[in-house]
Amino acid sequence: MKAADAVTAAVAGAPDALFVASLGTATSALRLASNDGPHLYLGGAMGCGLATALGVADCRPDRSVVAVVGDGDLLMGASSLWTLSGLRPQNLLVLVLDDGRYSITGGQELVDPEGFRLVAGAFPGVTFAEAVTPTVVADSVRDLPRPAIVLAAIDERAWPGPSPFVDPHRVLERFSARAETPS
Repeated sequence: MKAADAVTAAVAGAPDALFVASLGTATSALRLASNDGPHLYLGGAMGCGLATALGVADCRPDRSVVAVVGDGDLLMGASSLWTLSGLRPQNLLVLVLDDGRYSITGGQELVDPEGFRLVAGAFPGVTFAEAVTPTVVADSVRDLPRPAIVLAAIDERAWPGPSPFVDPHRVLERFSARAETPS
């Protein structure tokens, strides 16, 4: 599965959700999947995707929130997994684009990709699922009890393409308007 296919399936599975994407592949894939929809894009904030999504979920407990992060990005902010488990927001799902690499910084392999799978699946009170097809991603995003982590196996290393310049003020305005609209 390609990253763009996983994210397109997530958007289809939760079209009214508030999406937060961290840098690189996750941001490019979300922008492509949603036709540059009014989501929160963190273009260069490696390790901050889940932490930011936790804040959005806390501020808008009445809305479904989906964090789209790469596996390397999540490892950079791994302490957010403990916060996810501790707070257990009933409206947050984390979609991890798992290709076993730091894709945005040159494709360096993660030290122990299996270790990540074991850690991500070990948090009490957090639903964990693995997805190997876009259909499973969509079903997981739509149906899993929250909080949840979905590890999407990205086995086709096709970069969704560069993200054109993101105007931070425009992103914030559009996302804020979407967040204030009832789902």
